[in-house]
Amino acid sequence: MNISLVIPNASHEAEYRRVMDKWEAYNEKIQPPSMRRYGDRDKFSFAKWLADCEDDRTTGSMLTHNIPCTLHFLVNSDNEILGGVDINHANTFRGHVHVGIVPWHRSKGLGTAMLGLALKRCKEMGYENIQLAPRKDNHGAIQIIKRNGGRFIEEFLDGDIACLRYEFQTTQLK
Repeated sequence: MNISLVIPNASHEAEYRRVMDKWEAYNEKIQPPSMRRYGDRDKFSFAKWLADCEDDRTTGSMLTHNIPCTLHFLVNSDNEILGGVDINHANTFRGHVHVGIVPWHRSKGLGTAMLGLALKRCKEMGYENIQLAPRKDNHGAIQIIKRNGGRFIEEFLDGDIACLRYEFQTTQLK
């Protein structure tokens, strides 16, 4: 499957709306957080959301930690959105990278492939080490991290949520 990471732009509006309509019907938390549509979907402005994503690349204003980050869509050759990944421009308590695959495309190896692409992007951005911190009960994410060569560092609590921290050295990335 030919997949790539792309920064959202105006050409993604119809596909983004289709994906969000379908994903929201699953009644689960959409990850990464910056992919979420805020407010009433009938009043949702894609142009405003896109401007917020652009602002986030410099200010981090959309997220609670206010660390600049860049959202990328994982798309196939038909420009179908398969998931998304946020890459923080600095490490946070919960790591550099936050990923999510749309529910109807999970268990197809896309998470592993997307994380691999995100790690390469981090290396291009000049990171020497990259940290990810999934919830301890997120077995799928943990397996994806391990498949990409993540090294376990520690277990910690984020409030009352048990998390595991993994690290990647960019010198060891393919």
